[in-house]
Amino acid sequence: MSTRILPLFALLPIAACADLESGPGVPTAPAVTQVTSPAVRPADLTAPTPAAFPAPVTVETQPLDPLAPPPAVEGIAVGEPAPTAVSATPRPAGQLGTTVASLGSPANPGLWLETPLVSEPTQGRVEYNGQSVALELRPSGGEPGSGSQISLEAMRALGAPLTGLPELTVFGG
Repeated sequence: MSTRILPLFALLPIAACADLESGPGVPTAPAVTQVTSPAVRPADLTAPTPAAFPAPVTVETQPLDPLAPPPAVEGIAVGEPAPTAVSATPRPAGQLGTTVASLGSPANPGLWLETPLVSEPTQGRVEYNGQSVALELRPSGGEPGSGSQISLEAMRALGAPLTGLPELTVFGG
């Protein structure tokens, strides 16, 4: 013989039916009626006056000629190359030094090294145990000798241990 236990929610419809069949002597809850009121508007709302909005500005345009050359920039003739920005600080070149690097944030993709050996982002390369990889050198803002952080992809390209602190030789340019 097996005993079955019914969940309580299964008994709720039965209990509700028992209340309905109990007869006229049982008090019932009053019916809920919905009362709606008309929308009320505050008396102080008025329509905006035409002076509250500025008059629209008319703009005259001409259709573009697809065969016409682009307009010249002040001081540069059409067809002349634009001047390139020259950095006031020279880009680091050659060996910049050595640094001990730890693994940087894996959320930042790409080949990069955050190091105190540079003061602005530049291209460079690092060497470790005879392996070399070109990457972006980013300033870390730390004091010289404070160490660096290297990207996961760069660590893998160098064959450096991900949990170690490899000593890298850093080259600029």
